[in-house]
Amino acid sequence: MNHKISRGRLLTTTMIAGVATLAGFAANAQTAAAPAAQPAAQENEVEAVVVTGSLLRRTDTATPSPVTVQTSEQLKAQGITTVADAIRSLSADNSGSVPAAFGNGFAAGSTGVALRGLTVNSTLVMIDGLRNASYPLADDGQRSFVDLNSIPFNAVERIETLKDGASSLYGADAIGGVVNIIMKSNFQGMGADLSVGTSQHGGGDQYRFNGEIGHGDLDTDKYNVYLDVEYQLDKRIRIDQRGFPYNTFDLSSIPGGTNDNPGAGGSTFYGQVKRATMGTPGDISTGQALAGALWQPLRTCGADAPLTTSAGGAYCAQNIAPFGDVQPKQERVGAYGRFTIKPNDNFQAYLSTSFMQSKTSVTGTPPGMSSSTPHNLSNIVLPALLPTGALNPNNPFAAEGYDALIRYRFSDLATGSTYTNRMARMVGGVEGSAKGWDYHANLVLAHGWLESEVNGFVSYNALLGAVKNGTYNFLDPSKNSQAVRDALAPALTKTSTSDLDSINVVASREVFNLPGGPAQLGLGGEFRYEAVNDPALNPVNDAQGLGNARTIGNRTVASAFAELGMPVLNNVEVNVSGRYDRYSDFGGNFSPKIGVKFTPIKTVALRATVSKGFRAPSFSESGNSASQGFTNFSFTNYPDFVAAHGGSEYTKTYSLSSITAANPDLKPEKSTSYTLGAVWAPTRSFSVSLDYYHIKKNDVIAQASAGDAIAAYYAGEAIPAGYVVTPDLPDPDAPGALPRILSVASPYINADSLRTSGMDLSIQNTAYLPADIKWTSNLEATVLFDFKYTQGGTTYNYVGKQAPYVLSSGAGTPKYRASWGNTLTRGPVSVTGTLNYVSAACARSTSYAGDQSCLYGTDGFKCHTKDFYDFDLTGAYDVNDHTTVYADVLNLFDAGPMFNPANYAAVNWNPTYSQSGAVGRYFRVGVRLKY
Repeated sequence: MNHKISRGRLLTTTMIAGVATLAGFAANAQTAAAPAAQPAAQENEVEAVVVTGSLLRRTDTATPSPVTVQTSEQLKAQGITTVADAIRSLSADNSGSVPAAFGNGFAAGSTGVALRGLTVNSTLVMIDGLRNASYPLADDGQRSFVDLNSIPFNAVERIETLKDGASSLYGADAIGGVVNIIMKSNFQGMGADLSVGTSQHGGGDQYRFNGEIGHGDLDTDKYNVYLDVEYQLDKRIRIDQRGFPYNTFDLSSIPGGTNDNPGAGGSTFYGQVKRATMGTPGDISTGQALAGALWQPLRTCGADAPLTTSAGGAYCAQNIAPFGDVQPKQERVGAYGRFTIKPNDNFQAYLSTSFMQSKTSVTGTPPGMSSSTPHNLSNIVLPALLPTGALNPNNPFAAEGYDALIRYRFSDLATGSTYTNRMARMVGGVEGSAKGWDYHANLVLAHGWLESEVNGFVSYNALLGAVKNGTYNFLDPSKNSQAVRDALAPALTKTSTSDLDSINVVASREVFNLPGGPAQLGLGGEFRYEAVNDPALNPVNDAQGLGNARTIGNRTVASAFAELGMPVLNNVEVNVSGRYDRYSDFGGNFSPKIGVKFTPIKTVALRATVSKGFRAPSFSESGNSASQGFTNFSFTNYPDFVAAHGGSEYTKTYSLSSITAANPDLKPEKSTSYTLGAVWAPTRSFSVSLDYYHIKKNDVIAQASAGDAIAAYYAGEAIPAGYVVTPDLPDPDAPGALPRILSVASPYINADSLRTSGMDLSIQNTAYLPADIKWTSNLEATVLFDFKYTQGGTTYNYVGKQAPYVLSSGAGTPKYRASWGNTLTRGPVSVTGTLNYVSAACARSTSYAGDQSCLYGTDGFKCHTKDFYDFDLTGAYDVNDHTTVYADVLNLFDAGPMFNPANYAAVNWNPTYSQSGAVGRYFRVGVRLKY
């Protein structure tokens, strides 16, 4: 049955519910009796709280499921200044997370977390236990997720990360786990935080300010009002501010490395031409080189591009890597406010609003006349004659009567993109107790809108006109008018939106007694509306080399869920939960879960869970959607192809187009998860937990692996069913040889399965050392045992490899991740050292390359990245009760990033796991004020 509802209807429902809420509050405030005098609280009394992953209040926060807590104090002590950095520092974050440094990705301007390496669409990110609207752009044109940049940092009280499946309470997307960001709700006083920072190697200057004020205590004043404002500017780091090998595409000096800068027949600022004719008279896009013709520079080489000779001819050897970013410029500004009233101990109500704007500016490489999609420019020629009959001044062979094949890079065209994402969110809620029930109800309205402006992509039709009519000056681009440049590469703009509106009600109470204590029952319901409208930036496929995505869709979801917590014995707890979700676009799903905790002795707890989960197809996967993206493709595995083309420019690493269409017949992904762990806490200040996890996904939604189709094409075999392989235009230097692949297309499918397993270790300790020194230590580590993807009967194991190549943006799946923080405090002085570790990866991906060959390089190249260690040192001094000064040295030992030429998200390094290495040693100083 197809259910439809408009956003207006949901808003009307919200208003009615709000009126009812206020009426209930008024009645409660008038009839509630004055609370009886309570006995003095005992010193060991612990307040019952609701922990992420449960609907029920409990005094024991060690639940059957593993939960990691990061407090605001811990994060500030570690020098962390954004929610994104806090969450992505977790050892459980793995393959498929989205780094801010990837400015040329589909979801540019955002950051996302991928617990258990199941990509960003299998981790549910919530704020105060409630969903938020997704980022308007899908990662890789497919995966929907919440942008961590859209959440204010200074207003965060703590972050709770549930490292277990949680669809039984929270619904879709919680297969890998849940990140719940808890905001401040009863802050009193005033505070400000001002800091500046810079990198030792240049660039990346940071300016940051946070200010907050809170008034009123809920327990004594019966109200609290809170306001937070924050601003952070992180300036760009240029690639030319970093040294070799992270500033060049020429790695030929390294054993097995190659030079992927433009060679003979490549595109540089100085251009290259060779004598040619038109295959179709009058059609400048059908150029054919004269037999034996060689490339030569169009104009005189510059000092940064020496004249070089090769078998294909002479060219200006220009390094085109330095035009990009190590770190894009990012500016964040926002505010968060909350007003809470608590007229009595049995009722409180609140209204919170937030607005965050994140503006990311990415600098790109100037466009060239060699990109092959959506139109191949390799065969364009400068005609000998202009339409007027005059000789073409751009063509050095015009007087001889020859046309000129041309390769060129436009040095005078503005390049770069700006993504301005805004998120507005309003939440109203009530909570309290009545007739033996504890309850809370919430209304959420969230709207995100992203303005994208992309520059530097050449219009195919405008280029043909400029070449044919001679209106663009290739010999001296400085003489081109701005009008000519704007016509050749017009700015491309679009506004994308995302919406989420929801109503959520939860109630719990004690229902019956068991030997271990009273059993608790929690019941809840949710109704929400989701919508995304992301139009295509290149709708008529006129812009050259621009990946394209379009996503349009909306739906409603109605849900009911329940949880039963049963202390069967004094030392045995059983928890059962389940949730049914009904989607208007694909149907219903039920997700159950059972958890058990056994405490044989007071200091030891054993815990286990088994759960079912699901992920609904996103609008990008099943809606009115399609996407085209690019990945770097190397012919390392196809030496015969290279030889057939004489090693021409045509055979260098290039951007392979991947086209995917939505499939309305997709089924939801289903998962089965279980965990088994132990907690040892011999004292209140020391604890160790060790948890094993195992997750299996069935009906995984993915684009069919391109490796089989690519291998079949180059082997001259039949293309497997379901794929469309489109050949490129012939190589002008070897027109009789097999063309390379222009694009591989296939729809999204429900593939076979994905299975991953691993173990988490957590150690927390607080001790007092001699000389009145307090030592706090926290170790979090994760090891992956398996990460296996099965499709078509073939299983690929990605652990420790740079795979899945496309899904992870070339980042891979490291086997080990760890973070160890230690804080020493004595009087007004505190010092924190944090060691972060990511294990090395083998640069192979069977799902992409089609075999076990290296993703980059030739024989002799070390097909393995290095381990990455990063040590941050921070310190603070309390000048008095109101003032604290602090200094941070991030990446203290100036460790370099993972050297990884196969990673297409950066120039020869892995930004997902080692971006701090590319930034280098970083200094920050600041002051905190509090009153």
